[in-house]
Amino acid sequence: MRIAVIADDLTGALDTGVQFRQWGYTVQLTEAPEHSSAEVTITNTDTRNKTPEKAYQTTYDVAMKLRDHDIIYKKTDSTLRGNPGPELQAVLDATGETQAILTPTYPPTQRRVKDGHLYVAEKPITETEYIHEYRRKTSNIQEILDTETPIHSVKTPANIPKTGITVIDSETEKDLQRIAAKHTRIMAGSAGLADALCQTLRSPPPVLTVIGSTRTETRRQAELLCERLGAVSITLNVVKALSHTLQKEAVQTAKNALNKGHDVILTSAPTPEIIEQTRAEAKRLNITHQELEACITTALAEATESLLTQSLSGIVITGGATALAVTEKLGTRNIEILDEVQPGVPVLRLDHLPAVTKAGGFGQPDTLIQATQYLKRKHR
Repeated sequence: MRIAVIADDLTGALDTGVQFRQWGYTVQLTEAPEHSSAEVTITNTDTRNKTPEKAYQTTYDVAMKLRDHDIIYKKTDSTLRGNPGPELQAVLDATGETQAILTPTYPPTQRRVKDGHLYVAEKPITETEYIHEYRRKTSNIQEILDTETPIHSVKTPANIPKTGITVIDSETEKDLQRIAAKHTRIMAGSAGLADALCQTLRSPPPVLTVIGSTRTETRRQAELLCERLGAVSITLNVVKALSHTLQKEAVQTAKNALNKGHDVILTSAPTPEIIEQTRAEAKRLNITHQELEACITTALAEATESLLTQSLSGIVITGGATALAVTEKLGTRNIEILDEVQPGVPVLRLDHLPAVTKAGGFGQPDTLIQATQYLKRKHR
């Protein structure tokens, strides 16, 4: 498969190109795209600040050279500055295609589309400094684009019209993956949709995250992993853990979710309330804090071992005691240190199993998201 990316400025070309490179594609930025042998060919038209007429013609000329590619990705600014409408129209005209999808959503930078309007965080674009660079002072994406081709605004990619430019609401990575999975030949958006396109094309297996930490930071990271990537959170049966009974129900639920392609979080402490209930039950049974920790980490390690029969891109382990219990249960002989997702969050190989470990109190709010995405991008 050959993919072409047409960007309107250099930084946009590069921040989109790196998405494809992280997924293992060969990528080349060139002024002569017709001679590129890379899987992903990127051209910078440098038309962000040109007139709409000049932007259209320059983009049309480039698109004509790339019209034989399987997918043409029109990179837009995540705030839709420049000439996104004329340039997307130029790609359609040059290729003869009559259908395109567009969404500038980029979750890491809080760009999102809601009800057909462009937002940065909680503010419509009209209430931000970016609006000063717009010719038309509106947050309505249909009005920003203003193309000859009809523009439709829809909430989900379930029923995309067969003709026209369709603007699709999206706020999270899982929203973008649903959009990208349509594999429309002409797609337009920021680096966010480009990354989602790569994931749907590569289709890596899911990631298992194992959480033994009770830290507030880790709980919030797990919540974001569910909200943005659609991970399924499964809680251990604490009573069974304290009585050293196998977690058959939790393991089966996790297997079902993994088989459906969902990332899974296996946790002993999803909420403060469950943490307190667990401590109260341990106290009632005269179980010390050290014994409680051992029961929980053992249960998590046993469940993890059972789940390694599934196809995985790797595992993420949070909490030092949990990481030790899991590696011991797996009989890990060699731990190879490969990389770092974020400061203090290493990427490892446990014998042959790709893994990321994290201390309970470490990381940014999106650390588990970054760890999950890293493992998927590296899966081959």
